[in-house]
Amino acid sequence: MGIHQYQKLFDFIANTTQLQAVDIQKISAKLTIEDYGKGDFILRPNQVSKTLKFVLCGVYRVYQLKDGKEITSYFNYEERNPLVASFESLLTKKPSTEFIECIIPGKLLSIAYSDWQELYKTSLELNIFGRLMAEKNYLLAIERIASLQHQNASERYELFLKLYPHLLNQIPHHYISSYLGITPESLSRIRKALAKK
Repeated sequence: MGIHQYQKLFDFIANTTQLQAVDIQKISAKLTIEDYGKGDFILRPNQVSKTLKFVLCGVYRVYQLKDGKEITSYFNYEERNPLVASFESLLTKKPSTEFIECIIPGKLLSIAYSDWQELYKTSLELNIFGRLMAEKNYLLAIERIASLQHQNASERYELFLKLYPHLLNQIPHHYISSYLGITPESLSRIRKALAKK
């Protein structure tokens, strides 16, 4: 595969730091492209997350099962959260508690996390990118916790529309209600009430 196949990833990194040509060559040599269909799993609970993936296209859902009920944590797609992994599992090397499922067919770039860590040793720019992404993911987690703790369901729905403006008409609404921590019926009532405003 030529480097042009991976340009979306390098454009994404370039928003943060400018990689050297040698870094781009080294990363490209370790990347693979994976195709996923609707309903395919990238990861299941009890599997150890060993790869870092980047969304080229498609939509992916991260969720857990609690007492048989699906609790959606977030969605990965090009415009938001394009880095795909069970980060707790990736960093601790312990089995994941999460499902990562493809809900709109797409492609992911994939690199073994061990290879990514080796690249950190030779690239200051990649180190900078990794640190800033870790900081960003921390802020996203804080934002998510604050939303669940301090916002009512209508406020959470309005925040969802702001964070994921392209997903409303692309994904099943029970995934959205799961993300919001409400029933599909409650989501329907909120949407009707907002439509009347």
